[in-house]
Amino acid sequence: MSPFVPEKAHILSSFALRYWGGLTILSEIVGKGLIFNRHHTVDRMKDIISLAKERADLYRIKNVIVATNSGATVKAVRDLFGLSYLIIAVGNPSNANERGLVYHQGVSEATRVELEQMGIKVVLQDQSIFQAVAIGGKPYRIGDCDISGHCFNIDWSSSLDSVVKHAGLTGPFNPIAIVSNTLVLFGDGPRVCIEAALMAADSGILPLDADCIVIQRRIDGASNMPDAAMVLRPTRTQNIFKGQLRIKDLVLVPGLKDHWFDNGPLWVG
Repeated sequence: MSPFVPEKAHILSSFALRYWGGLTILSEIVGKGLIFNRHHTVDRMKDIISLAKERADLYRIKNVIVATNSGATVKAVRDLFGLSYLIIAVGNPSNANERGLVYHQGVSEATRVELEQMGIKVVLQDQSIFQAVAIGGKPYRIGDCDISGHCFNIDWSSSLDSVVKHAGLTGPFNPIAIVSNTLVLFGDGPRVCIEAALMAADSGILPLDADCIVIQRRIDGASNMPDAAMVLRPTRTQNIFKGQLRIKDLVLVPGLKDHWFDNGPLWVG
C-alpha cells in the first residue's frame, strides 16, 4: 500500500463530502432529501422514530438499523415498526467500555439476550472505524496498515493547515480521522448512522442489495447534537470509496439542549 501523504488530505475529505451531493432540501416537495426539523418536542425519541417510520414507508424500506446502548431506542423502534421489518441493533459490548475502547457503558449481555428474544438482531463490535480514531485503545486494521491515534478536533480547535501539514497514517491527523471529521460537518448523528450501517454490513446480517434506514438517538437526550435518521444503500467498510455507499435521505431533529441549530459550543453544556 502506498504511503499516505499530506497532499491527499483534501482528497479524503472530498470523498466523504461526495456522499451528500445528491441530497436536496426540497423534501416536502419531491418526497426525498433533507429534513432539518428545528421544532423542539418533549418526546424526542418518539419524534425521530416516527419520522423514520414515515421515511421507511415512503421508500418501502424493510431493513432498519438502530444504534443502541441501553436498548431503549431499539425497543421503541420495534414497537412502532413491528416484526415485519428486519431490525438490527448495533453497538459495543459492555466489556469494550471496561477495556477503555468506548466511553459509554456498552450493551450488556442481559440486554443482548433480551433484544434477541424480542426478534431483534444484535451486532456488537469492540469499536467502529470512527470510534477507533476518536477514542484509541488499539489500532484499527485496514488492509496491511494499522490506523491509530486520537482523532483531531476533539476540542474543535484544529485548522485546515494543521490537518494538511501533519496528516499521516498515525497520529490525530490520520486518513480515517479526516473522513470522520468531515462527516461531522453534518452533525455527529449522521456519522453515527454511517458507522452503524458499516458495522451491520460487515456482520453479514444486513442485506446489501436493498436500501436501509438507520436511526440514532442521543443517550438520555443529554447531548446538544441532533438526533438523526438516514436512508442509504449499505456496503462493507472496505468498499466505502467504491461508489456503493449512497446516502439518499437525512432527517435531523434537535435535542432539548440543542447547540447545533442554535450555533452554541458543541459538546459543552
